[in-house]
Amino acid sequence: MKVIYIIADTLRRDHVSVYGDAPWKLPANGSGKIHTPNLERLASEAAVFENAHIGSFPTGPNRRDTALGHGDKGLPFNRWRTLDSDEVTFPRLLAQNDIPSMLITDTQNTVTRNLNLYRDFSAWTLIRGQEGDRCWMDDSVPLEFPVPHELIRYRAEMWHQILTNRAHRRLETDWFAPQTYRVAIDWLESNYRRKDFFLWIDTFDPHEPWDPPQHYVDTYDPGYTGRVIEAPPAGLRRKMGITDHELTHIRACYAGEVTMVDAWLGHLLDKLERLGILDECLILFTSDHGNPLAGPGDFGLVRKPVVIGADGTFASAGRPAKDPKRFFPLSLNTTRIPLIVRLPDMKKTKRIKGIVQPWDVAATILDAFGVRRPSNIIGRSLLPLIGGKTKKIRDAALSGNNDLAQFNDGRWLYAVRQRGEGRWLFDLRSDPNCEKNAAAKQSKTASRLHGRLAKAMREWKIGEEFIAGYDA
Repeated sequence: MKVIYIIADTLRRDHVSVYGDAPWKLPANGSGKIHTPNLERLASEAAVFENAHIGSFPTGPNRRDTALGHGDKGLPFNRWRTLDSDEVTFPRLLAQNDIPSMLITDTQNTVTRNLNLYRDFSAWTLIRGQEGDRCWMDDSVPLEFPVPHELIRYRAEMWHQILTNRAHRRLETDWFAPQTYRVAIDWLESNYRRKDFFLWIDTFDPHEPWDPPQHYVDTYDPGYTGRVIEAPPAGLRRKMGITDHELTHIRACYAGEVTMVDAWLGHLLDKLERLGILDECLILFTSDHGNPLAGPGDFGLVRKPVVIGADGTFASAGRPAKDPKRFFPLSLNTTRIPLIVRLPDMKKTKRIKGIVQPWDVAATILDAFGVRRPSNIIGRSLLPLIGGKTKKIRDAALSGNNDLAQFNDGRWLYAVRQRGEGRWLFDLRSDPNCEKNAAAKQSKTASRLHGRLAKAMREWKIGEEFIAGYDA
C-alpha cells in the first residue's frame, strides 16, 4: 500500500471549488470562484467529506492530533508542545511493521520550535524559510514596513527575517510551497518502486503572509494600487481601519496562494500518473483549519482569534491583546475543513455527510496498512464510511484549544470557555452564519449540549477537574 497525506495550512473550505464558491466577489471575475482545478480533478475520483471539522486548534496541536490519533494527556485537545518519548505516533507503528515513512514539510513551526513532529518518520526534510524561520542573514535587506507596523502581525525582528528569507525570490519555484512539492516529486521518483510507503506532504501556504507570485494575485485583483496588507494582526477589520478595497485585495492575495498550492498539487498528480502508481495510492488532502476574512460567519474578524484586545486586535506588531479583552468562539469558516480521500482505483466522486475529524487520519492510515489501532486512539477509520459500510462514525465534532471547547452536531454549535469567560449557542438551521448567540434565551438547550460535551470528554478519559472548569 502506498499512502500520501497532504495538508495545506489555513485553507478555507469554501476556497476549494468542490465545496462551492467564496461568499464575496473578486474584481477579476466578479464572482467568488476560486480556481482549484486540480483539487476538482482529485475529487472527481475521490470521497469528498462534507462535514470534516478540526479537533485541536491551531497548527501544532492539529499535527499532534493527526500523528497521535488522540488529544493531550488528561486534556481533550492537544497543546503546542513536543512529542514525549512515551507518546506513540502512527509513523512509529508503521516502522514497527517495516513500513517506511517520509515527512516533507515547509511548516517549520512544527519542526524548529521544539515540536518534533519528524521524530518517528524513517526520514524527513524541511524546506527552510517560512514565517520568520531564522535560516539566513543578509544585511543588504532593509527593514521596511509597507503599512504601519500595527497592521502587521509580526514583531519587527520577525518581519525583518521574513523580508530576508524571501528577498531573492525570482521564479515561482523559489516560493516555499512549490519547493516542497518539487522535493516530494523527486522523492516519489526515487521511491515509487517500493511496495509500501507513507508520504506526508505539509505546506504552510496558504497561511499568511499572503504573498504569492504576482501573476496569481492578478488572477483575482489585477491593477491594484492601494496598500498591500499581507500579514494583518487578528482582529476586527473595521476597528483596524482596513478599507473595503484593501479587504478585497487581501482576499485576492489569499485566493492567489490557494491557487498556487492547487497548481503544484497538479504537478504531483501528474508525476504519480507518469510513474504509473496513481491507482496504487491512497491520497488524503486536507487542512488544519480555515481562516476568517471578514465575510459571512466570520464575526467581522480577519484571521482566527479567539480573543482580541481593547483596540480590536490580537498580535498587532507582535504584541499581546490589551485589557479589557473580548472573547469569540471559533467560526465555522475556521472549524470546517476540506477533506478529500482517493482510494486506489477509485474512478468517481462520492459525497459523504458523516462527521469526521483529524484524529481519524491516524486510524485510517493504520487501517489501510492493516496495522492494529491502539486502544487510546479516539479516531476511527474513514474506510468504512467510504465503502458504504456505515453512515457515521461519531455524533458530533469536538473542537478547541483547552481554554475553549466547541460541540457541533450539525444542528447546534455550542461553545464554552474555561473559567466562565464565555458561552455561545447557535442554531445552525436558522442561523448558519452564527450571528445570534442564543445561549441565554435557550438555556435548556445550552445545558443539554454542555452535558453532551462533558460526556464525550469523559469517554476520552479526561479528568473531572478539567471538565468542571467549564462550569466555573
